[in-house]
Amino acid sequence: MDLKNIIESILFVAARPVDIAELEKCTGQPRADIIAAVEALQADRKNSGIIILSQHGGYLMSTHPESTEPVKNFLNAELREKLTEAAIETLAIVAYKQPVTRAEIESIRGVNSQYTLRLLLMRGLVERTANSKDARVNLYRTTHEFLQHLGLSDAKDLPDFEELTAKIKPPENFAVHADVSAVASAKVESSGEGRVTNEPAPTS
Repeated sequence: MDLKNIIESILFVAARPVDIAELEKCTGQPRADIIAAVEALQADRKNSGIIILSQHGGYLMSTHPESTEPVKNFLNAELREKLTEAAIETLAIVAYKQPVTRAEIESIRGVNSQYTLRLLLMRGLVERTANSKDARVNLYRTTHEFLQHLGLSDAKDLPDFEELTAKIKPPENFAVHADVSAVASAKVESSGEGRVTNEPAPTS
């Protein structure tokens, strides 16, 4: 079978980002051939309903940006039912500050965010990654599934933070987390009202 088709099959069953090292190992083909095959696959699928995304050094199948609105409507219905306003706020911070530590998130929000981060990790919207500066502290970043929920192909396609928050006029004594909360509500279309100032302690 053609290498391009083999890679397509692998990405289909993986349902997660697959990096080049994994593709090298399972196909037995050199890196240059794999990169060429992926690029050809991306070109072939450019105008189809399913495209190949590249992010964080991995490849993943995703819906086409032109399907954004109906796909977003479908996924956001579930997202609104499952995520609290605190979770949406935390997710927005990760999206715009990534990679970010839990301490940085809590500094912006002003509350303990362990429970919320655990929820986002379970939902597959956020993932942990190694911190090259301190192995004892995890970094958090958004996932491909997060992009799919927003109908985006790359995190760089998020609305410009400065431009978006320029339209928001909070009181002067509001901290940065107020702006981020507003961004989250606007982008993910949260149905809740009012900012959550506390959240339940994590259970063991």
